Formats: sequence, structure tokens, C-alpha cells
Amino acid sequence: MRRTLCRSLTILILASALGCGHLPGAKTPEAASPAVPATDVCGPLLAEDQPPTPPPAILPANRPVRVLAFGDFGDGGLNQKRVAAGMVEQDRKHPFDLGITVGDNFYPQGLDDVSDPRWERDWEMLYAPLKIRVYATYGNHDHYDVQSPEAEIQYSLRSESWCLPRAYYTFTAGPVQFFALDTQPIQEGDASREAQLRWLDGALAVSQAPWKVVYGHHPVFSVGESGDTPEMVRDVLPILKRRKVDAYVAGHDHDMQYLRPEGSLYFFVAGAGGHNLRRLGKDPGRRRRWAVAKTPGFAVLQADGAGKSLEVSFFNHRNHRLCRVTLEKGRPAVADCHF
Repeated sequence: MRRTLCRSLTILILASALGCGHLPGAKTPEAASPAVPATDVCGPLLAEDQPPTPPPAILPANRPVRVLAFGDFGDGGLNQKRVAAGMVEQDRKHPFDLGITVGDNFYPQGLDDVSDPRWERDWEMLYAPLKIRVYATYGNHDHYDVQSPEAEIQYSLRSESWCLPRAYYTFTAGPVQFFALDTQPIQEGDASREAQLRWLDGALAVSQAPWKVVYGHHPVFSVGESGDTPEMVRDVLPILKRRKVDAYVAGHDHDMQYLRPEGSLYFFVAGAGGHNLRRLGKDPGRRRRWAVAKTPGFAVLQADGAGKSLEVSFFNHRNHRLCRVTLEKGRPAVADCHF
């Protein structure tokens, strides 16, 4: 009991310091007005016993936003470093406002201590140069050590670039509301999934954002080696469709994919962050619109301030754009993709 109280007090004290201003050292991104830099919302997300209502805003709703997205990366290997260097190079030319991860942040089984030297080697040295806050989600490897999920939350209090405030949460950035999931309990059929599914349904129901983007580790559909995730199809897909989500971004398969939509719901996989790049798998459902394997890279999501369009692009580690998908309400996506 005393340990829980101390943890709560520590989070409240440190998180209030994190959440009362802008990210230390943050630059003013080209995508936003010079007068409105991105706000660090990790503090408010950490400090609340329940997710804040309304969700905290990184940028005002009428501002454009540019978001880095990547997953399946944390092994300290050459490809992880190449992808990180590509992100930093692109950020210098076209600054990001924030980032998201789609899980498997550290291999092979997460990190069980906030003092592990791999935080410095495999996170800070590679991604802190971006000078943005990255809002992470868990992957299956982050759950393999039972202490890792809590350590990844606690490290949010030590870092100016890493933020994983809770297992699932939501925030807004410009005209986009992001919903971060912990898909491992869903994929495993754990009883805790019911609370998360209720939260997702309720949070989406009250969202007023022009664009709704949900992200998590396991894909709903995939043409990678792992293929579709039946539990995500059964439990999450109906919510995404009923609540008119625009895009679901996942990892788990170590490649990059743009898949056939379900109505106005689009599916993307951004799992080429560096670890064990894989071949593509079979495509029995004819889902593939574009996909590339054995290629390290990352995704970028960009929305204009008026909320008229949402663009999802994939880049390799050399910063060559491989695919760009532009979404507009009520219209089919326009894609410009090559291999």
C-alpha cells in the first residue's frame, strides 16, 4: 500500500513538472505555426488515475500535424540504427511534431529496470535527437518479462523523449485523435481485455476529432508472415467500424503495408523499425494494396489544419518515399506507391 502511494505521489509531482509546459529543447515544427509549438502531454497522461477527459491536446485542433510512426525496432542492431538515422535526417528537413510506436520496443523481452543501460544505448542515443515526445505502445516482447510493462511506464518520468503512460490512452494532435492500445491481452484472450474494449468503444463514441487513428501492436489484417490476428478481427474490428475510425496502424509483422480498407477504415503496418526484417506471407483475402519486405523503414502521418486530408507515407531508411496514401472524407484513397 505504501509503495503504491509513493509511486502515485512521485508520478503526480514529476508529471506536473512534465505537463505544465512545452517539451524541453523542442523545436518549432514547420508543420505548425511558429507561435504554437507542440505541447508535451506525457505529464497529464501519467498523473491522472483515469485517462483525462477531455483528452490532452499536443496541438490545437486547427493546426496541421506531422507524426512519426514505427515499430518492432529495439534490438540495438544495425538496421535499428539505420532507421533512426533516417528519421533524424528527415526531421531536420521536415520536422515532426510527435511520434508513436506500435510496440516491440525492446527485444527479446522488454526492459525490467529503468536503470538498464539499454535505455541510453537503444533509445536515448537514437531517438532523443529528434527532440519530440514519442507516445509508445506495448508489443508482445514488451510483455515477456512481467516487470517490463511497469518499467516502461516509470521510464516516462526520466525521459524527455519516451512516454508510455499506461496500457491504453488517448490524446489529440491537431485535427487527429490518437487511441493507443495494448493488444497483447486482446490477442491472448486475457480477461483484462474487456475493460480495454469498453474504454475504446466509449472513448471513440465521444470523440469530436475530424480524424480518428487507433494504433497498437497486433494488426487486424496483414499480408506479412504472421498474417491476420483473429482476436483483433473478432474483438476490435467491430468497434473500429461502428465508431467510424479512419485508420488502424499496427506492427508485429516486420515489414510495411497498405491494405484494402473495410469501408472507410484503412489499415497500415509499420513494423520495419529494424528488428529481424521478414518476408511477406500469403494473401488469401486479397488485402494487399502495397507492401514491401526486407526493407528497414518508418511511416509518417500528416494532417492539414482544416481536417480535410490525412496522409500516410512510408519511407525506407535512406529517406526514399516508397508509398503515399492520401485520405479525404467521402472519397476513395489516392495512392502513389512503388517498390
